Amino acid sequence: MDSPSSGSTGHPSRFEDRAMAVDVPRTTKGPGLAIGRDLVVVDGFRSAIAADFAEFVGRGSRSEAVLVDDESGSMPDDRAGQEPASLILFLPPSLSDSDHRRLADLLKAASRGPIRFVGIVSTFRVHLEDQAAEEAERLAISLVRSVGIDARVVLFRPGPVLSPNSSASRWLRRLAAFFPLAPSYLRACFIEGQEFFEAIETERSGTDPIGVESLNRRYRAYTFLGANLSWREILERHRDPSRGRIATAVAHLGSWLLLGHLVALVVKILAKRVSWAKSWSVHTLKPRSLRELVSLCHRRNIDRVRVVGYNNGVNHFGHRYPGKTIVSTSRCRRTVKGGPGTLKAECGATIRDAKDYLGKRGEELYVVPNYSYVALGTAFFVPIHGSAIDYSTVADTALRVILYDPDRDRIVSASRDEEAFRENVYNPRSRAVVLVLYLRTKPKSSYFIRSEIRKSPEAAELLAALRDRDAANVEIRQGHAASVNVTISKYYTSVEGMSGTALESPRDTLGRLWDQLEENPISSFLMHALSRHLAWHTELFFNQEEFELFWRTHAQVPLRKIQLRYIRRDGMPHSPFRDEDCVSADLFLFRTDKHAFDTYIGRTFGSVRTNPGKHSN
Repeated sequence: MDSPSSGSTGHPSRFEDRAMAVDVPRTTKGPGLAIGRDLVVVDGFRSAIAADFAEFVGRGSRSEAVLVDDESGSMPDDRAGQEPASLILFLPPSLSDSDHRRLADLLKAASRGPIRFVGIVSTFRVHLEDQAAEEAERLAISLVRSVGIDARVVLFRPGPVLSPNSSASRWLRRLAAFFPLAPSYLRACFIEGQEFFEAIETERSGTDPIGVESLNRRYRAYTFLGANLSWREILERHRDPSRGRIATAVAHLGSWLLLGHLVALVVKILAKRVSWAKSWSVHTLKPRSLRELVSLCHRRNIDRVRVVGYNNGVNHFGHRYPGKTIVSTSRCRRTVKGGPGTLKAECGATIRDAKDYLGKRGEELYVVPNYSYVALGTAFFVPIHGSAIDYSTVADTALRVILYDPDRDRIVSASRDEEAFRENVYNPRSRAVVLVLYLRTKPKSSYFIRSEIRKSPEAAELLAALRDRDAANVEIRQGHAASVNVTISKYYTSVEGMSGTALESPRDTLGRLWDQLEENPISSFLMHALSRHLAWHTELFFNQEEFELFWRTHAQVPLRKIQLRYIRRDGMPHSPFRDEDCVSADLFLFRTDKHAFDTYIGRTFGSVRTNPGKHSN
């Protein structure tokens, strides 16, 4: 979906300074360290997590951790003399002036030794636009570079860490008895300390169990999110059943009085005013660059997130991904010219973005669906189409794709005849993340529509109309399964013999209405809410025999809208129309009629191919 670019900027906030500047001298040999073991210097800036990490490292047989003394600012005497191999910095939420000086002194001292690895532990709050955390990251990285440390630098951005002495663990234990007050829609993503510390050690030691080599051996950023769970569930997991029973009973009473919802309201108000409060309720992250997107989708985190586009199944179809944080690409939406007759677009760019950009250049996409607020990255994995004759789907027009492969931590560029393209397009099980698409474009046309209403047409008539190669676009609509009227609309780019007003795009009135509804926040919310709660959408793909059977029998079901298009076989391994041409039947019905629909499909077809990205939950 999106080619790595630099991150965003921010400004540090200040907090009361309780830190002391630290001077870490070059160490000398001492009796406390086993021969052949790496020395890992850990500076926690008053963080209890740093002490837990140092203890974790010390349990291993290959390394010895030394925690920088916050009070004296010096290394323990019994470790003196051992050359440190790694430096792990646990940054505070923001760097005060004294923290800055302390960090600079530490890095200057470390630069005189053979440091091979620098790990900088920041926070996932940078994805929530916490400017103080962003500034702390930038200062730390710039100081590492300015002092001349020739080492691999890895930036770690964990969610709140649950380790024996972490502040997150302490607060959860204190508040656990009040778990009934937390409403289910307040969610957070805590990472277990054991899992996070193992990830740091794997990067530090270079002992990845499957031999993955990093995307960038000199610098890399990784975000680690735990499972996205409700606060109620998280608190209940930390509850001691033998304690706090009275508090829990009071909390249950408070929940009946809706006090929990009042707490949630306070959290939402705070989140709009102070950046750190945003981490108290996390549902969706919106990376601002492709580099940031990649940092969220690496192998150890890809199963904790769900990457989606702008108008995704979550908004419109009610798709749910239990335990996962939604990562929306809607802010990665640049579009540029990719060469003659080619559009280069980041994954989050919508059909509308592409249409607006190309319109200024006198070009357009070959395929323009009725609803244009759909991300182009989504169109690589989901068959999104208009009713074009030349190309059936948006993915058909893709010349090249740039993917991030989380399992190999690699950026992959592939043309449509290469394996990486073919194995991922339309593949619902793919773990790859689309970064950039190169799409075919054509000179802009004007379209003239010729519509006719036919009474009770046979399937053969409809197939003949859908296969008409003289028209640029063809689609067929039936307003209700029991209706005898079927509208066949054909769009032509030739003006000869045509009358009426020229159209900018080959879309009907309903499609233009959907776009207008999306452009207004209130009507957009209502449209998606009504669709999620009242409607049932699905798209089926029929071969000729299946379509003929469907058309003879579909009046048995109270379908409220049927839209037919023709899709030609493409030979792609995971395509629902790999081996044969298909008729796409885009269907709408009320949720109350879904059981009758499922019964009809099971009795009539047994099974049928569906569009995995276009169905209601």
